[in-house]
Amino acid sequence: MTLTIREAVPEDLPQVLEMIAQLARHHGDEPTIRLGVLQNLVFDQGLARILVAAEEEGLVGYALILLRPNLVSGGVGHDINHLFVTEWRRRGGIGRALIAVAREGAMRAGAEFLRIGTHSGNPGAQMAYRDMGLQELPVPGPRFQVALA
Repeated sequence: MTLTIREAVPEDLPQVLEMIAQLARHHGDEPTIRLGVLQNLVFDQGLARILVAAEEEGLVGYALILLRPNLVSGGVGHDINHLFVTEWRRRGGIGRALIAVAREGAMRAGAEFLRIGTHSGNPGAQMAYRDMGLQELPVPGPRFQVALA
């Protein structure tokens, strides 16, 4: 199997949408995003980038990267908001490959940082991120939210 990590194209979005749904359900959420909305957010508005992991059989993973402007420094950071690999391809280095390509892209873009988070109950991801040279950040203070829709 030949693995290719590349920027998503609009034709990838149906498969990406299915992986988004799998990730949402894994976290106990019911996905409601639709294909047209994903297309608009990524390709029309440019609010995010998606890297995909492709093999001969199709897509086997993706990374959703959000740009984070820093209004203090004037720079921009990249935040890997989603990292997903299909279950049957996990533990094969695909997540690491997605992060490596995201890191290269962030460096080429002059980003101030590349950030990724994980759940406290996921020691495997934590160890992998440390092994890749990512530094653990202190836990931020409380966060709050109000539903608007």
